Amino acid sequence: MKAQFERIQHPEDASWRFFLRELDTLPFEWHFHPEYELTLTVNSQGERYIGDHIEAYQSGDLVLLGPNLPHSWASQTPEQAGPHRVYVLWFHQAWVDGLARQFPEFASLATWLDRSRRGLAWSHKLASDLEQLFEQLPGASAARRLTLLLDILIALQEEAPRTLASARFHGETLAEPAQRELSPILDSLHRDFREPLRVPVLAREHHMSVSTLNRVFRRQMNQSLHQYLTHIRLGHACADLIRTERPVSLVAEQSGFANLSNFNRLFKQYKGVTPRQFRRKFQQAVVHGRPSMLAGAS
Repeated sequence: MKAQFERIQHPEDASWRFFLRELDTLPFEWHFHPEYELTLTVNSQGERYIGDHIEAYQSGDLVLLGPNLPHSWASQTPEQAGPHRVYVLWFHQAWVDGLARQFPEFASLATWLDRSRRGLAWSHKLASDLEQLFEQLPGASAARRLTLLLDILIALQEEAPRTLASARFHGETLAEPAQRELSPILDSLHRDFREPLRVPVLAREHHMSVSTLNRVFRRQMNQSLHQYLTHIRLGHACADLIRTERPVSLVAEQSGFANLSNFNRLFKQYKGVTPRQFRRKFQQAVVHGRPSMLAGAS
């Protein structure tokens, strides 16, 4: 995982940027950028990482990210043949401010978009309703793309989205030295999340004292190493509970929890339901045509 700054080039004939990704797989690329990002992902499934929030996603994943919010998608085998398809829309804070200043009808947009600084996700139903607008973007002129974007933003305000990252998490631009310092630590946590966390070993690996490592991580991530690792493990557990029929005890073990009772306690604490309730509620949501309703998502 490389939590890196992404520089987005905007076209000369447009005030914002659209990009269609069609890939055989969506690789895990932990990054951030100063633009807002509105993303519709179709014919794809896997895990979505937004700030300190990790959960499984399915086709019809509609998400808005605020500026400088670290994020990534990591796909699994798609449910249908063909490439993973991602519609990505980027726009600046200045674009939002200018829209609200020129058109009073959009004055409330800036306040609403502020909620996206922790990431917002909408239902699969709304994503399905809006997919035809996204599908028009690749072949549209710059002027038509603008009207399509405005139509999409208006439609998003008609449904209350879920907030993704926790209240503890805030997306801030990291200075380049701090980014270089933090990225290898995050690499290690995501690579070895199934192993017991040995802070002294991790500190030596990254040429720090234990106190320096703890201080750097808490300052940049606004939480402890143990808290962040718990979120990683619970995210993988949620994905396994959704995608497989493995016993809860095996899900716990393969997600890095050595103690089943501790896993159940932490799952209930962070997700609001037990692992079995999480799996049952998700299965019921799929049966009733609401696969986006992930129980206990925070």
